[in-house]
Amino acid sequence: LPSVALRYEASDRAGRELAAWLGTRPEVARVLHPAFESCPGHAHWKATCTAAAGLFSVMIDPRHSSAQVDAFVDALKLFRIGYSWAGPVSLAVPYDLAGMRGTSPYPGTLVRFSVGLEAVADLKADLAQAMAQALR
Repeated sequence: LPSVALRYEASDRAGRELAAWLGTRPEVARVLHPAFESCPGHAHWKATCTAAAGLFSVMIDPRHSSAQVDAFVDALKLFRIGYSWAGPVSLAVPYDLAGMRGTSPYPGTLVRFSVGLEAVADLKADLAQAMAQALR
């Protein structure tokens, strides 16, 4: 508990950097990070928050199938598969929004990330190798 503020700040900083980097990738159609002005709900987030922890999502370009997105998540070595936030270990989980809700405002498959305390350069390398392996 005494280190939660430091961990939260580190996770927020790493999450923003990783989300911005993912936004430059051709495999990613959209980044959904509350601290980014392009994200729906940003104005509400900005009015009520100062940090976002390491939580954000990306929409993988719809040219990639749900099976390819699952293979991408499975190929990650540093990210575990799971639901959580503010933990020391980075997590990823794919969602087929259209399959879950019948419709989706965003084309493609969503992957939700929770960034832990690993080095951002290592997380980027892990994401890049998984994309090269599964999202060709």
